[in-house]
Amino acid sequence: MCSSSAVSGAERHVFALSTNLRQRGHYVQVITPGPGWLPTALFEEEIPHHQITMRGKGWLNTLGYTVKQIRRQKIDVVHTHLTRTAYIGHAAGLITRVPIVTSVHIANNDNIYRRLARKHNRLIAVSDFVRGMLHGRGIPDRFIDTVYNGTDLLDVPHTDPRITKDSLSIDQDKKVVSIIGRICREKGHVEMIRAMREVTEQHQDAHLMFVGRVVPGFEKELESELTNAKLHQRVTLTGERQDIPALLDAVSISAMPSYIETFGVAAVEAMARSKPVVASRVGGLPEVVKDGHTGILVDLEPGDIAKAVSYLLTNDNEREAMGVRARKTVKELFTTHRMVDRFETIYAKAARS
Repeated sequence: MCSSSAVSGAERHVFALSTNLRQRGHYVQVITPGPGWLPTALFEEEIPHHQITMRGKGWLNTLGYTVKQIRRQKIDVVHTHLTRTAYIGHAAGLITRVPIVTSVHIANNDNIYRRLARKHNRLIAVSDFVRGMLHGRGIPDRFIDTVYNGTDLLDVPHTDPRITKDSLSIDQDKKVVSIIGRICREKGHVEMIRAMREVTEQHQDAHLMFVGRVVPGFEKELESELTNAKLHQRVTLTGERQDIPALLDAVSISAMPSYIETFGVAAVEAMARSKPVVASRVGGLPEVVKDGHTGILVDLEPGDIAKAVSYLLTNDNEREAMGVRARKTVKELFTTHRMVDRFETIYAKAARS
């Protein structure tokens, strides 16, 4: 059950988990709040799902539907994602006594997570950073499991970066630095633009690529920053894309200069495509990006970001070596297979309790 149908980290996680669990022979049914990317993706994979509004009186309707399905389908475990469904799941668990597994994807002060820490329920932290956050808010550690998000991008065939660059009208000799995710203040796009102004003074071949939608209300600030930095000709905005592996194959460095990240899916995906990551030293990112080994951790300051990017653009051998180590790290820690293994163990433990 997920209280968002958009395309972001939590929704993509629900889709990957659902499809892989079904492939392993489990019965999976997903409840979403309405039209959007997630129900469309589930429909295409023929995964049973139900769309129902969860706001206002829809909260009670969703609870009633959930309880009905638990009893009719003999559901063993209910897995909720995001806060609204945590409340619905908690109520459904009290009524049916079915264990509730709740993934905590974002930093959240809501009291529902403390209330869910009871009996056979489990709280899933997407990083040890989130685990510590939950523990610090009074939730006993015995109710919390850390499960890193996984990726399947290791298995996607390599693509020709020349074709991708041509399609985006980026010169073949450019070394591309990318940020993948919604374009907004919180993801560090302003700091990246300011850093890039310094980078281009040393590297005429540097080019910046933003992949994702511009968050409404951020357009004017983005345009102002690009104008002040005189970078319009050195920045490509792709909009939302479905060909993330191909885009990553065409870049030299991936960046995540975020204000906060509870995990860092975009970093894992870049690492899976053998790209080093320049990431801010916040939240769960240090658990994903190992400083000096698979990328460089920086303070959220344009000068620090510029220094890291310039170093990697200058040192081709080190950049490529970091990329190789990054891919190896994903194989060891961040695959979808490993993630689903962990969830199967947690589900079984909760159901037996």
